[in-house]
Amino acid sequence: MAELSGGEVVESTKYYDIDKNHTCQVSLSAGSSTGTKRHIFRVSESTLRLASSVLARMVDPSSPWKKENDEHGNLTILLHDDDPEALEILFRLIHFQKCHIPKLLGLKKVFRLALVCDKYDCVDVAKPLINEFAADLKEAESQAFWNGFYQYSFEYQPENEEDVGERGNGLHGGDKPNIAQMLLYVSFVFNLEKVFPRAYRTYLMIWQPKAKSEEEDEVVQGPTCLPDRLYAHFMAEWEEKRTDLVKAVNDQIKNHTFGLVYGNQGRCKKYNDCTICDIALYGSFIRRLHYKGIFPVKDKSDALSLYELSERIKAIQIGHYWDESGSINVPHNQCLRAFMKELVGNIETAIEGRKVELEEFKASLGTKRKLCVLEDELEDADGKKGNQGVIESGPPNRTWA
Repeated sequence: MAELSGGEVVESTKYYDIDKNHTCQVSLSAGSSTGTKRHIFRVSESTLRLASSVLARMVDPSSPWKKENDEHGNLTILLHDDDPEALEILFRLIHFQKCHIPKLLGLKKVFRLALVCDKYDCVDVAKPLINEFAADLKEAESQAFWNGFYQYSFEYQPENEEDVGERGNGLHGGDKPNIAQMLLYVSFVFNLEKVFPRAYRTYLMIWQPKAKSEEEDEVVQGPTCLPDRLYAHFMAEWEEKRTDLVKAVNDQIKNHTFGLVYGNQGRCKKYNDCTICDIALYGSFIRRLHYKGIFPVKDKSDALSLYELSERIKAIQIGHYWDESGSINVPHNQCLRAFMKELVGNIETAIEGRKVELEEFKASLGTKRKLCVLEDELEDADGKKGNQGVIESGPPNRTWA
């Protein structure tokens, strides 16, 4: 190991001879617990230029990306925060070396490949590989696969996060939201039209906005790897459905709130002048919401996914008040059935799925992205930091997962 200025320790340097007659080197720094590990990819500069507009600008002498020259005068461009295995696969693909790529790719590897392909605008290069080798992704085209993601009170956090998405054929594991998010992003990037609508709907329903309900609203983030416009659409639809869920519950409470006190006509289905059913339904409903830990629903449900919140509400069982003789008094059975039918109907309407076609979605929303270069690499001749290295290509305020 060698020590750099400032005491930073370099563990090792790994070389990838992609092109034996290379004219360019791509240097990737990957942090570790003991120092910095460097990956050097020896590639063809002309191939990079042809494969990607982003990489072409990187190797352009006039671009602001930080560059160096090796002892042979070859250009070296510096990258950060990318997955080295995904980069190797990408460089093998653009150099027509598919024979050096693993025959089996787990979901996490496909996800990381999608990240670098999207980041460097090389998506089309990897599509044939995804179609040929990632046959396991076809399982995600069926609704039967996604049904397993809807589990009430499911423990999402796996024992070992490194195992997420790598078990079996890569689509099964304990962390269902993470798997759904990866499939959502992969299907969006690689245009998997049959997977995307199911992944979008599933992740929208099972995503949890907070770890604990008492956390500040500022902690809420959606899927951090999605392009801006898809992210905004996801968050807007989630907020709309959550608002409609809360409204469905509060409207039900309002409709049965002490009819005589507020001058509302009684809603009893059995007797026109009966207001006791309203009181019984109101009281029992409030208590059941308390039992489920979601009253008041707006304040106590922030850590629940749309699916779990809706399931808790639909699972409510209204109780009866009994008179001294032991016979059922109120609410009347027909009133109870009407109450629950209206409640469940409103909940189903609130979370009703909408058909999402990937191509139409992309055409209407676009795929505006921003690729932000580190500021310390953008110093001008006076030593001041500039911003001329920002290309519209990914979310500016979120990092690559």
